[in-house]
Amino acid sequence: MDQGRSISGEVWAGMSVTERVRRCLDAVCDGTTASPDDVHGLDDNVIGVIDKDQPGPISGAYRCFLESAGGGAGRFLQGSDVFHPQVIGLRAAAQELLDGTGLELRAEDRVILMHQGSQFDFLRGHGEDPEVWSYCEGSVPRRSHARFTEWLRDNADEQTRAWAQLTPLGAYDL
Repeated sequence: MDQGRSISGEVWAGMSVTERVRRCLDAVCDGTTASPDDVHGLDDNVIGVIDKDQPGPISGAYRCFLESAGGGAGRFLQGSDVFHPQVIGLRAAAQELLDGTGLELRAEDRVILMHQGSQFDFLRGHGEDPEVWSYCEGSVPRRSHARFTEWLRDNADEQTRAWAQLTPLGAYDL
C-alpha cells in the first residue's frame, strides 16, 4: 500500500471481517508506523485471559485483531492502552472514570482502548463486528463507528498518515 493512501471503501465492502482486519494491519506495516516484525499476535491462552477480564463478548473481528496484533504493532496506537498486557483492567479503569457521572458500562460492553486515563473506546453489542463507542471525560458516550473494523481502518489511515509526516521531521526515533 502506498504511503498516504487510505483503505478503499469500495474494496472494503466486499471483504470478510478477517480480510478487513488483515488489510488494516497490512496498511500499518508501511515501514514507518510498523514493520511486519513489529506486529505481535497473541495465542489462545492470552486471549482467554483477556476474555475473562471483562464480561462483554470478544467478537470475531476483535479476536482476529488480538490474534494478529494484540501484543503490539510498532508505533500504531502508541500512547494508548490497547495491546496486551495493558488491555487487562481497562474496563475497571473505564468504570472508575465514569464513577460520579451517573453513567455505567453495560454488561455487553468491552473496553478496547484507554488513552491518557481520560478517554476510552469500547465495543457495544454482539455479533462478529460490533459498534465502537467512545467516551471522553466530561462528555457522554457516543457511537463513533458502526463496526470495529471501521474503527480499526480509521485508526490505521490516521496513524500511517501521521507517522509518514512525522518521520521526515526527525520523529522516527520517538
